[in-house]
Amino acid sequence: MNGESTKNTTVSSVAKAIRILDCFSPKQPELSLARLSSMLNMPKSTLLNQLRTLEDAALLVKSADGQSYCLGYKLMELGYTTYCSNPVIRSAIPVMEELMLKTGKFVYLTSHLNGKVFYMDYVSPSHRNISYSVSGKTIPMHCTSCGKAMLSHMPEETVNRIIAMHGLEKITKNTITDYDQFMQELEITRKRGYAVDNEEESLGVKCFAMAILSDDGAVAGALSVSGAAISMKNDPDEEQLNALASACNILSPQAKLFPGIRISSIV
Repeated sequence: MNGESTKNTTVSSVAKAIRILDCFSPKQPELSLARLSSMLNMPKSTLLNQLRTLEDAALLVKSADGQSYCLGYKLMELGYTTYCSNPVIRSAIPVMEELMLKTGKFVYLTSHLNGKVFYMDYVSPSHRNISYSVSGKTIPMHCTSCGKAMLSHMPEETVNRIIAMHGLEKITKNTITDYDQFMQELEITRKRGYAVDNEEESLGVKCFAMAILSDDGAVAGALSVSGAAISMKNDPDEEQLNALASACNILSPQAKLFPGIRISSIV
């Protein structure tokens, strides 16, 4: 009985710690004790003990002014270990580099987690254009070519669950926010075999993508080719599409190792 009680307490503590870490985001990189207490509906005294434990483990650090908390450097260390041990990324990089050379554009490798696009890695024709890592970034599925490519191969009930959870937020003036129009966009995507992001996630950037599927048709992830809108044709040429399809087919045998299939999630 005592062992079971200890087990439940330990699980509860870990769950609380995860909830705390999940409060931080690129839009909210620093949070005060009061703000965290409000977000988590947790008494400050209880929360403070959790924060001190996370701080001791370097999972959180105090901000420069000492009044707030930020995610700690231990998470960067763990992220690097995760990246290096990921078999999909190790196999995908040479495939992505070949696709980049054929198209002259950025190439992104993605999967899906909890109804969002999960960025695993990218390769670039010029390292000067991007000064930050995209690994681990998550964004809505409805405004990206990778997201639409993956959604187009999912059952309608799954698509509806994702939309119910995350909505169809207007990210740019080109984002499709009408449900019927979006479902029509997915049907078009299914018929032509690739998805298009027409400056829907970021103005000035266009992308096209194809899904990576397992042998039984499960959606593992997607590859996209991206570039400045001024340099991207409205419709990719046959050579680019063939190169993208070939890259997706090469990665298909490893589909079950992608987070979207490997990790339990909404889909």
